[in-house]
Amino acid sequence: MPRVHGVNLSPYVRKVRVVLAEKGIDYELVPVVPFGISADFRKISPLGKIPVFEEDDGFTLPDSSVIVGYLERAYPASPVYPADPRALGQALFLEEYADTKLMEAVAPVFFERFVAVNLLQREPDEALIREAIEERQPPVFDWLSEQVAGREFAIGDAFSIADAALASPFVNLRVGGVEVDAARWPELDRYLKRIWQRPSYAALLEEEAQGAGH
Repeated sequence: MPRVHGVNLSPYVRKVRVVLAEKGIDYELVPVVPFGISADFRKISPLGKIPVFEEDDGFTLPDSSVIVGYLERAYPASPVYPADPRALGQALFLEEYADTKLMEAVAPVFFERFVAVNLLQREPDEALIREAIEERQPPVFDWLSEQVAGREFAIGDAFSIADAALASPFVNLRVGGVEVDAARWPELDRYLKRIWQRPSYAALLEEEAQGAGH
């Protein structure tokens, strides 16, 4: 059985696990915390990050976007890449936007409210949290709201890697005690709730709520 090395609360691990669920691929989650990465783990993850995907024969790949690209070709059923070249390009950009710009906007809240408190055993830096909420998040949320307005999915008429990637960082934002303001960004709020209701996401969110694999 394939294995995913990582932990639930990583948005990148979650993205890969959602894709695996959408494709109906059974796998084992091997807990690896992204702090104090061992020398042995760095042999399969040169950047020292999670997730890493491992096949039965020992073949490994790091990096969530690389893993999804591999899964799409190795397990082509239930594709998460749009067939149309332009739609694919848009979906891949939204994945990149989620992994970088969106994460920059939400990560301080998650890190200070969860990682700092639970793992580093210190008080959260509320100034960093305010800066993220008041300055970083609004322009990002404004833009994303425009992209998903009136749409069930971010790209086209089917679930894609764009949806898997975009919805994941917002889970971490909620763990940090912050919800998307439904009055200010109603389209974004509705979009996220629709995606989170999919079986692939709902099962993981339930697992995370129960604390499994953190």
